[in-house]
Amino acid sequence: MRPRPFFREISPWLVLVAVILGVGMPLADTTITNVGRVFIVSTLGITSYEAGWLTASYSLALAVGVPLSHRLRGFLEEKDLYSGALLTFMLGSLFMAISTNFTEAMLSRGIEGLSAGILLPLAPILIQESFPEHRRPLAMSYFALASAIWVTLGPTIGGFIIDNPGWQWAFAINIPIGFLAIFFAQLFLSNHPRQDPRRFDGAGFLLLATSLGCLFTGFMGAEWIGWHSDGTFLRLLAGLLLFFLFWLWSALFADPILPTEVLKKPLFIVILVIVFLQSTQSFGRLYLLAPYLEKNYHFMAHNAGELVAVGALTEILLSLSFLFSRFLVGKWSLLLASGCILVSISNIDFLFLPATAFSLSFLVKSQLVFGAGMALTQISLPPIAAMLFPQNLIRAATTYLLFVQFLGGAWGTMLGRHLVLHVKPVFSQMLPQLSSPLPPRSEAFLADRLSQAFTSNIIFYDLGLIGLLGGFLAMAFLPLLATRKHAQEGQKNKTISPELPSTLNGEL
Repeated sequence: MRPRPFFREISPWLVLVAVILGVGMPLADTTITNVGRVFIVSTLGITSYEAGWLTASYSLALAVGVPLSHRLRGFLEEKDLYSGALLTFMLGSLFMAISTNFTEAMLSRGIEGLSAGILLPLAPILIQESFPEHRRPLAMSYFALASAIWVTLGPTIGGFIIDNPGWQWAFAINIPIGFLAIFFAQLFLSNHPRQDPRRFDGAGFLLLATSLGCLFTGFMGAEWIGWHSDGTFLRLLAGLLLFFLFWLWSALFADPILPTEVLKKPLFIVILVIVFLQSTQSFGRLYLLAPYLEKNYHFMAHNAGELVAVGALTEILLSLSFLFSRFLVGKWSLLLASGCILVSISNIDFLFLPATAFSLSFLVKSQLVFGAGMALTQISLPPIAAMLFPQNLIRAATTYLLFVQFLGGAWGTMLGRHLVLHVKPVFSQMLPQLSSPLPPRSEAFLADRLSQAFTSNIIFYDLGLIGLLGGFLAMAFLPLLATRKHAQEGQKNKTISPELPSTLNGEL
């Protein structure tokens, strides 16, 4: 008898390792430029405002690539699609590392984002098809945990690299990691039966990408040319019109780029809104925290990254304890609501931090609360999707969750930048508006400095209010999820074994 191959026995866990390694690069790149932007600005000859485009455009391109991945599975083998997306991401990273101007950097980030959008939805599908049904929830929870950690560790990794070999290596390091990920993919991944071949919705994809691009450039460009300019108005109007046409086309087309069948459940739409609000405040915080420390407290990039890492370590420890806690299993809606509220608290609390006095204990506590909230949110989403939909719709639901998550990330980055430029404390409006500089050490001068420093605290507070809204929605609507689950289980028990004794039936 032929001996059973060693890899075949543990291949599901090797698939998980290969997938986590592959998606780690694009996930870390969503936040890796949040630290040390001054070095990127000086090298590319751009303003700090333009550097914000590099982060927001990457998240937006990633969101656009997510539905593309859902349809490409019908045309390409999984292993080839996964390896090809990795190779494309590596090329984008190489182009970014050798960029010499803003245009080259934007194109490079676009290539990275689009290929990352193909990778990320493919990863959970590979995990679901590789693990037996009873192991899938645990495997997906590990994947969600690893994904959150990669995103949170982005500034930490970027900080150490930027302060030592240089910011270009923050992207060039993706090349050796990418080759290792491709090697693992070719060694451990298997090609599963393709989903039913369907027509590619090119028109829908074009409408979606163009509409989001118009909204993105309209909102970000308003900082340059003004909100009342014709260009801003036309871009935003065109974006809204094209977005409406996209959904109209999706309702009429047989195989839309974003499948619409999962939107028939109103509760899932509420979950998408919660995820969007949570992503807005989380990505907004990650975008602003490192520059906040660098500007107000003169942190080096790696010092800011070390504080960000406190949140990531908290995610690791709490998520592992939650995964193995029987008490928390099944309480996914409560975990999601608690996660949104904890992240909100970590942002709102900045309002009470004196902007002119550094407090290490405050920031560490804030990061601990933030990490706990992120852990609760990430481990709750895969089980909630599994509770709402049958197996054949889990892929579509996962696609929507990822799409909305990174769309919220792009919006959080853009909103954070907008608030930095426009939000000021109320008392700053009472300061004298003079054409000449204020006299040093005067009361007006000191008040103006205080208002500039206090601005960041108010921005974190505003982001926290957005996340708090998501927490309230979760508390109001998601208890219906538990009610639905109990009703389904009762109906299943009644259908399968109505003749069994009540005690045995209760055990089943």
